[in-house]
Amino acid sequence: MGREYYIVYNPVTYNLMDCIGKCKSPVELLTYISNRDAFKINKDNYLDYLEFDSGKEKKGMVETFAIESYAIIYVANQVAKYKPDARIILSDGIRNRLKDIITENGKPAGVFISSMSSNFPTTVCTSIALNHGKIPVVIGGIHVSTSGHDVDLFLRNHVPAPGLISYVRGGADSDVMGRLIKDMKNGNMKPEYTGYNMVEDGVWGQQNIEHMKPMQLNFLRRLPFIGNILAEKIRVNPTAPYLGCPHSCSFCSISSLPKDIRRFTMRSPQDFVNEIENVQQEGVNLQSRLFFFLPDNIILGGRRLEEILDVLIARKVRINYMVQISIEVADDDNLLKKLRLSGASHLFIGFESLDIRNLRIIGKKVVKDIEKSGKSVVEFYSEKIRKIQRYGMTIHGSFIVGLPYDYFNSINDHSGHDYGKFCVEHNIGIQATPLSDLPGSRDFIETQKNGTYLFGKDGTMEYLIALVVCDLTEGNRIPLESLKNSPLVVLHMAYEAINRVGKTRNAFKSAFVMMGKSFLYPTANGRRSFLERLNDSFVGFAVPLLVSLYKDHAEKVVSSFSDIRGSFERLYDMEKDEAIRKQFENYIKRFINR
Repeated sequence: MGREYYIVYNPVTYNLMDCIGKCKSPVELLTYISNRDAFKINKDNYLDYLEFDSGKEKKGMVETFAIESYAIIYVANQVAKYKPDARIILSDGIRNRLKDIITENGKPAGVFISSMSSNFPTTVCTSIALNHGKIPVVIGGIHVSTSGHDVDLFLRNHVPAPGLISYVRGGADSDVMGRLIKDMKNGNMKPEYTGYNMVEDGVWGQQNIEHMKPMQLNFLRRLPFIGNILAEKIRVNPTAPYLGCPHSCSFCSISSLPKDIRRFTMRSPQDFVNEIENVQQEGVNLQSRLFFFLPDNIILGGRRLEEILDVLIARKVRINYMVQISIEVADDDNLLKKLRLSGASHLFIGFESLDIRNLRIIGKKVVKDIEKSGKSVVEFYSEKIRKIQRYGMTIHGSFIVGLPYDYFNSINDHSGHDYGKFCVEHNIGIQATPLSDLPGSRDFIETQKNGTYLFGKDGTMEYLIALVVCDLTEGNRIPLESLKNSPLVVLHMAYEAINRVGKTRNAFKSAFVMMGKSFLYPTANGRRSFLERLNDSFVGFAVPLLVSLYKDHAEKVVSSFSDIRGSFERLYDMEKDEAIRKQFENYIKRFINR
């Protein structure tokens, strides 16, 4: 049925928490997600079990912000490089469904799956179905890199052909992909492969890849006047000048990986810029000029970062980009200037807390600078924020809710309100996430050891199902006594912070403020062209509205719809403290049966 082809697949996350205590095996989980008796699956009907219940989808931040998965695009280019005569088809199970692809084209030569922890249950269900069709599956991504034993426990032990399932630990580098594709072709895949280079030169731009239609920022339609236009026109393109991390933070998934697997890997500035220009080969517009740079902290690039910025400026690349960075960038005027001139429009900064005691506990590097300044955390952060904004760049801050010195006095008096107020006053967006242990992290290992996990012991079905909350939307560890040992309290604090900042009036206030600052300090292209300067100003206006989507995403997560309980209703049902239940009784009703 046509020439050889491969599928590269990024699964969505599903609302599975109501399966806890009900699904006793991965096969039963497949029954739940497909609405079909998975004990009756076979080689003739396996495609029916790839049709998952769309009403159980859990929209993640990637879908909310319409950012394509860079992992599957990168892997697709690697596969395409080694199989130039084959078709490489991208899938996410929604825009391009596996069942439809296979029905139309016949069985693929193999399916490559990129898996985070939150969508690993979907990966398990998908792989079980594909295995009954005798289709080779290769799983990569952070979850199997840090928790490879889960492949045996939840997958190979539940399929008829375990030899058709393999996983890649670490990066999908050229050495691994070359050997893996050869082994797949010869029918002798190894159970595990290990890659050492996170990202490489010379991978981008293969022509035999079939992309999906662009995602749309539909949540932006709630904004008056401009919403429909933005939803249709804006697209955020991911890319990575370098990946990996030299640090080993206890809360990070990669903290348990050997350094040689997670080592910091850099591309040449020329190769990186070539990739951006490849995306723009059909013209520069709002679908091809907005980028999200993926490093956890762009400053880690050091001299190579400045080289990249110099190339972007010298080649006059028409780009506006968002990037994660640490607050220390405010201490380097030359770097701030180069970032802005090269197209930096939005910085995502981890503030984490406004209490110096919390910052000390999590080992925040900036603590020494705050203490040396003699200022409070609020005063110190305020000064740095104002300086960055003077360079025309918008900001949204990350806050961890549920740290030891967070407080909860009542439903209207808690740390979440402080975080929301701080962000509104400074015209910045917010990502507030409950304190959570990501699988593979040292904190996760410690929580498992001392029994303070919330949902399940590693290796159990409860653990597998509860992976769906490892998307920074909900905590998976028992909160401290200061927060009433209540997951409901912590989630409420995070939601109220996000809700306050994301309100339409606050989002528009920030948008208008930053539109002016972006106009006054344009990019290098904006200095050469008044039209480009207007574009810089428009991006300065649009990005705060884009960031306000955290509110819409949070509301979807906490609210109950149809037969799916939202996080608020579910955690309220779990709550054992009668005083907390009484406080939240009327509040929770707002989020049920919407």
